Amino acid sequence: MLHLLASLAGATEPVALPTVRPSAWVRPGFTWIADDPTNPTAQDGFTIEARIGMEASLQQLPVKAKVELGLLPEPAVTDAYLEVSPHGWVDVRLGQMKVPFSLHRLASDTRRQLPEGVAFLDEAGVGRDIGADVAVAVPIAGKTRVVLTSGVYNGEGANRIQNVNQRYLFAQRVLVTPLGARKGVFEGTHRALPDGAVYLGLGGGWLYDYAGDGATAQESNTFGVELQAAWDVLSLQAEALDQELVHANASVADYHVKGAYGQLGCFVPAPWVRDHLELVGRVELSEPNTAFGAADGEAQPDLQAKQTIIGGMNLYVRGAADVAQRYHDLKVQAAYAHVTPLEGADADDDSFTVTATARF
Repeated sequence: MLHLLASLAGATEPVALPTVRPSAWVRPGFTWIADDPTNPTAQDGFTIEARIGMEASLQQLPVKAKVELGLLPEPAVTDAYLEVSPHGWVDVRLGQMKVPFSLHRLASDTRRQLPEGVAFLDEAGVGRDIGADVAVAVPIAGKTRVVLTSGVYNGEGANRIQNVNQRYLFAQRVLVTPLGARKGVFEGTHRALPDGAVYLGLGGGWLYDYAGDGATAQESNTFGVELQAAWDVLSLQAEALDQELVHANASVADYHVKGAYGQLGCFVPAPWVRDHLELVGRVELSEPNTAFGAADGEAQPDLQAKQTIIGGMNLYVRGAADVAQRYHDLKVQAAYAHVTPLEGADADDDSFTVTATARF
């Protein structure tokens, strides 16, 4: 009997448990903003961001799940999706995730070269939503040269589980990488890439959304282009966006959100600091509301077109020659931003930000 049980046990394949990888990151910081009587909401002070997450995968099946929660100011889901890879070149995602648009927005907040985000991408409302998308990588000569992504979402935004107006947000993105693709999206250079020190990505995207209903309805078409390049200690990226918003209510003016930026990074080419100290600069032009500025002559501070120049310095504890993306896992960033209005009244709103990032 014991021999029979042992034989049966040996004939039964063990059930493999899923591989679970927990993750977390924390980013404390401090921001100083110049005082101006016309901007009473600007406040200096300490800041904190933190998230925890978990990713699970099965060896027998091409399926993985990811859940991530932002902890402050109160717990809220950021990502929660299943990813199925029926083929090595095809990935299907279902759940809540980032809408595939803009390399800056697709990069993790902790894997960017400057602590401040791009204003016009925030103004255009590019973020997370609930839906599904399919990414198809096109291999040529054994390397991914093109990635096509197509998605459909509720269009209600993150953590809103109902599609109130029963309309959808559609997203299309193409990324051309003639020298081979990166594993993941991150800003900056990385000298241990499979092809050496050179990377080039050219992309474009389109979003269509119909928000609200009846007299409150708003239709939007958003177009964007992007460039990302890296060579040894240098990195360059640039994006431009044009979003058209059309309102069902004729009394509400239609307008465009426009913007563009160019960002240059350079590791200081000297012993030791070559792998750890990076200088970064960005010039950004943004116009949140073309109709408002033209109609009223002098826009409100939050709607006026402006130019922002940011200079920053990053100190990476992990060297830039380490595994891709990982050198962003432990770093200190400092940046100074100077804002110049292109219409309306000027304001004293320069800022200085310093943050520390630790990913686990």
